[in-house]
Amino acid sequence: MSGIQGGSPFDEPVAVLKSSNPVAVAEKTGAIWEATGEKEGHLVVPVIHGNVLVDFPGISIRASDDLGTFPITLLTLIYLSNSDGTPPSCSWTAYRDFPGGLFYEPVVKRSVEDPLVDAFGSDLDAFRAAARRLKGTAQDFGDAAYSFNLFPRVPICFIVWSSGPEFPARASVLFDSNCGHHLSTFDLRMGAQEISSRLIRG
Repeated sequence: MSGIQGGSPFDEPVAVLKSSNPVAVAEKTGAIWEATGEKEGHLVVPVIHGNVLVDFPGISIRASDDLGTFPITLLTLIYLSNSDGTPPSCSWTAYRDFPGGLFYEPVVKRSVEDPLVDAFGSDLDAFRAAARRLKGTAQDFGDAAYSFNLFPRVPICFIVWSSGPEFPARASVLFDSNCGHHLSTFDLRMGAQEISSRLIRG
């Protein structure tokens, strides 16, 4: 179990959650509330290929080493404190279409898409195998594509095209168009980078 320290990016989401009804949070986010006492319990939050547990009322995190990282812990708390409950639209959109996304799009290319090209541009079978290990869902884009639920209401899709006679290998990341109801544009980039790095690590 990891406690949440003060004076950090965790402060705001923790403060919001401490004053929130966890049952209402579960309904908005797709998490599951499991009560262990009159005013105690935890939220089970599906995250990529596993679950993160958030204990109430003290707000602490329990997760496997793989999901207990700083980015996942922070994103989980932000998601729970920020989501307005809007369901996925089932319509994909580019990062540039989110507020401020055009400015930061080069960062997404450098930190998310280019590493996928380097790892899988000449080995789509390896990409497919890595995606299946992370419980990805195959999508009909490019030469190979898989979507992942960073959180229940935050689907992110990764697409890879292999190199050909006229075009080099390339990769792209798409987001459900309603992702902005749950995470900021910056947080979406951080989440996409978390998934892509896990794909690359295998």
